[in-house]
Amino acid sequence: MSLILPWLECTTALTQKLKDASGEARLEILNQNWQAANWWDKYVVNITSDTIFQREILMSSRNHPCWYARTIIPEITYHANTGIFKRLSTESLGDIIFSEQQITRTSLQHYCINAKTIEYYWLQPDWRDNEEILYLRLSHFTINNLLPFYLVEILLPGLLRATM
Repeated sequence: MSLILPWLECTTALTQKLKDASGEARLEILNQNWQAANWWDKYVVNITSDTIFQREILMSSRNHPCWYARTIIPEITYHANTGIFKRLSTESLGDIIFSEQQITRTSLQHYCINAKTIEYYWLQPDWRDNEEILYLRLSHFTINNLLPFYLVEILLPGLLRATM
């Protein structure tokens, strides 16, 4: 836990932290589309919208998967800020968050996940690398202190291998 804690508590861009520690960061967009809000969206982050824009990525470095991230944007937030969110097709969310002054992180939490938690199954088994316990970061952001969106980052075992 002591080696992963600085990553869990990082309030600056994780991607830049990865580049500084390993010399590179490679983003792969896994999925980016509109979909119905699911149970987790409604009951864990309290999304009231029926439709969300969801983006899933895998961040890697030195051929190691470092984290899986899921961005969850309620429909009303997306449509009120299309100029910001359309940039996701060409930019990382971190670049957008840290370049837009109207975006504020209102909370950052972290917790363990394992085979008894739904988030564990968002990952491909080879990313978990037989680890029974992984760590998740959950960030809540607002735009103009009003419209929310969320970022879930699950730190993978490859993160420490890529940065050692």
